[in-house]
This record gives sequence, C-alpha cells and structure tokens, in this order.
Amino acid sequence: MSNLSLVGRCGLYCGTCGVYRGYRDGGELLEQLAEKWNIPKEKFRCEGCGSLTQKCWGFGCEIVKCLNYKGYQLCHECEAFDDKRCDRYESIAERYLKRGEDIRKSLMRIKNGETLQWLDEQDRLWRCPSCGSPISIHAEKCYRCGVPR
Repeated sequence: MSNLSLVGRCGLYCGTCGVYRGYRDGGELLEQLAEKWNIPKEKFRCEGCGSLTQKCWGFGCEIVKCLNYKGYQLCHECEAFDDKRCDRYESIAERYLKRGEDIRKSLMRIKNGETLQWLDEQDRLWRCPSCGSPISIHAEKCYRCGVPR
C-alpha cells in the first residue's frame, strides 16, 4: 500500500531519505548518520514530507520554506521549475542525480498523475537486494546485512 506521506516536496522519495530512515530505523543507521552529519540523534525526526510538523527535520528545509512562502505543495507547481530558473532546486536535483535519483523526473510523474505507481516503484527500488530492508540513498550498503546497494 502506497504511503502518500513519502512523496517528497522536491520529488525525492522520502522512504530513502537519510533523516527519515534514521528516524524510522534507528539503531546503527541513526548512529552512523548522526556522526557523519554531526547532528544530535534527538534532532532526527521525520514522518515524510507529506506529514511534516514543526518537530520534523524537513520543516526547516529551504525547499519547504520556499514552497510554504509561495503557497505550493510541490516544486513542479512553481513557474521556475519548468524552465529550470530555481537555483536552489537545480542544485538539489544535481546532487541527487549524482546518487542515481532523478527528482525532476519523479516530480513530472507525480504531476502527470502517476503518484501511486511511482511510490510503489520507489519502495521496491530502495530495498536491499539481499534482505529486503529499506535502504537510504546516502548508504553505500545495507546497514542491516552489509550487502552493497
């Protein structure tokens, strides 16, 4: 069953976000990410962009702030998205593309009404090929079984 809370406002599948995975999975992954990013473990809190509260990590995201200011839910609603005029978005999109995730393409699928299909595909894509556990886009290997992603 698709979880609409995992539709990232920028087009990222929240189920692969390091903060979401750290918060949901805890344990070793939370320890690793907190140390890597020099963030207190208590600051890791996320239910996905579709369920943001003021306590969530993503509430302070620059993309979220921009969207809230403009009154949009997702980046594709903004006129600067189509013609790539938003430097903030383009910078983030480029970083994720280097990790193998095309968030611009994802947003276009969502815009075209393919949200549920996209969510199901992303859920399958971001799982360990060995143990089936969800994995983070920031991980080189499954933190549960050690198999490379």
